[in-house]
Amino acid sequence: MKNDLVIGGVVLVVIAIGLYFLLREPGTDSVPAEPAGVISAPVTDTAPPADPMPAEELSMPATGTAPPPAAPALPPLAESDGLVRETLAQSALPQTWLAKEDLVRRLAVVMDNARKGEYPRQQLAFLAPAGKFEVIREGDRLLVDPISYERFDGYVDTLESVDPVQLAGWVSTFEPLISEALGELGNPGAVDDQLVAAIDLLLAVPEPGAEVELVQPKVFYEYADPALEGLQPLQKQLLRMGPSNVRRLKDYLTRLRAELVK
Repeated sequence: MKNDLVIGGVVLVVIAIGLYFLLREPGTDSVPAEPAGVISAPVTDTAPPADPMPAEELSMPATGTAPPPAAPALPPLAESDGLVRETLAQSALPQTWLAKEDLVRRLAVVMDNARKGEYPRQQLAFLAPAGKFEVIREGDRLLVDPISYERFDGYVDTLESVDPVQLAGWVSTFEPLISEALGELGNPGAVDDQLVAAIDLLLAVPEPGAEVELVQPKVFYEYADPALEGLQPLQKQLLRMGPSNVRRLKDYLTRLRAELVK
């Protein structure tokens, strides 16, 4: 089978700004998902936003009350990596996850793929769990070896270490940049709406039972249950994390979704 890759964020870089999803990279020993086209983010620079009006030039409301403090100006999209890393530096996220370039654009591609149920392998291909997918043979039956699920425990631990309220706050902070990056992909949808759409896809994934049976019609394994094999690629990535991790991740996503729709 192929080597599984994890994302959310909802995980990993997605967690870094607001998403956490699962992905996979081709190999020789994993359950295959349907081919999904990977959308590459443009690398064109964008013009910096206009400087905000100095506070002393803001007119006072007629009531005489002071205006709310202006939000800090965001850097141009092409120069935003430094601010993203600085903002997330005190989080529990491994700094190696934040060492990549074009973090916001990378996230935008993940979101654009995830809302359609696809897995953005190219953008998060540097993330891979240790070990490989294991199968148990019982006579003519092929079953997923539960030991395969343990490879994903650390990713879910990391996700749960980030408060959903804080994660939603990061999404709000970087929303203009994320929206701009989505626009470069020809996707003008609202950031929160697209995150919620991706979360809803994952929340719809059935929790796997204690035994998950496989078949091997050709080279790669497939789920014996047509309902599981018929899931979208992104949903099948979540399924491969195992019953316990699916429950934990769905609980986290439920709480995050509640913050995003406030």
